[in-house]
Amino acid sequence: MKNIFLISILVLSGLTGAKAQDTLPGTAANLKTWCYFLASDDMKGRKNGSPEMKTAADYIAAVFQEAGLKPYSAETGYFQEYTTPRNNTELAERNVIGILEGSDSLLKYEWIILSAHFDHIGIRQPVNGDSIYNGADDNASGTATVMALAKTLGAMHVKPKRSILFAAFSGEEMGMRGSRWFVAHPSVPLDKVKLDLNFEMEGESATLGKNKYLLTGDIFTDFDDLLDSYNKNSTWQCADVYKTPPGVFQASDNAAFAVKHEAEKTTLNIPAFTLVTTDDMQVIHKVTDEAQNMDYENMAALVAYTAGLVNFLAADPLAIHWDQEAFDKFYLKQ
Repeated sequence: MKNIFLISILVLSGLTGAKAQDTLPGTAANLKTWCYFLASDDMKGRKNGSPEMKTAADYIAAVFQEAGLKPYSAETGYFQEYTTPRNNTELAERNVIGILEGSDSLLKYEWIILSAHFDHIGIRQPVNGDSIYNGADDNASGTATVMALAKTLGAMHVKPKRSILFAAFSGEEMGMRGSRWFVAHPSVPLDKVKLDLNFEMEGESATLGKNKYLLTGDIFTDFDDLLDSYNKNSTWQCADVYKTPPGVFQASDNAAFAVKHEAEKTTLNIPAFTLVTTDDMQVIHKVTDEAQNMDYENMAALVAYTAGLVNFLAADPLAIHWDQEAFDKFYLKQ
């Protein structure tokens, strides 16, 4: 926790050049500041186990603190520490977790998780002289979205009825190590987690168009029906025709919650989905994935939309159903 105060000053100083109205929670100015920091060359591609990942974690924790979120634990603050093996050694890593307690006397004991991963792949083979894989869309954009949601929901006079856990996971690029560690060592009862809404690749909007997103795993659930019902009164819509393969459902941290492996049986578990605003998976893991290419106005609109959606979901019964048969049929073909 000793670095959070210094990082807080850095976070705030990065906004001093913006207009006053642009420093409100969830605005394009905030999102741009955070993405430019996380995806800067100085962060060297945020490789797991690097000093830059510790800096990124401190930065995210400072925003969570400013948003008024409660820390993960009294002992480690906003950090869930863990180690993970790589190349015959153990890497020390951390998830960043903050809590917004629900406003309803009963529903506050149930949870909605808003998550994103903040690691990337570091420095690799240079392309046209550039060797830093900055990871702006993948996934500084998703991380900034969760940070903005923390600030936005934390600033609301009336808080969501269910409690909200905000999680920035490390280790995703190594096989979802951070989110899998959280599921194995949860800070809240997993049987009380009603939904994980995971954010990845929120900065690119050209392929789907403005105010549209994909929900991974939509063919395995009726959760998209609930979204469609909410979206009747929204300019945002869940895309119904796209080229992204269904297999990406297991390609991000939502899978740590959603898919349970037991012996030779794989079953669907906690409702968990990833929201993305692009249908172009060719932009990831490229040196060209840089902060100047993000659509911050669309990201800000997404934050405003999602804040309303989360409030709605926090009061809904959330009787979300899986279609295990559809899941089995798809993955038996793989």
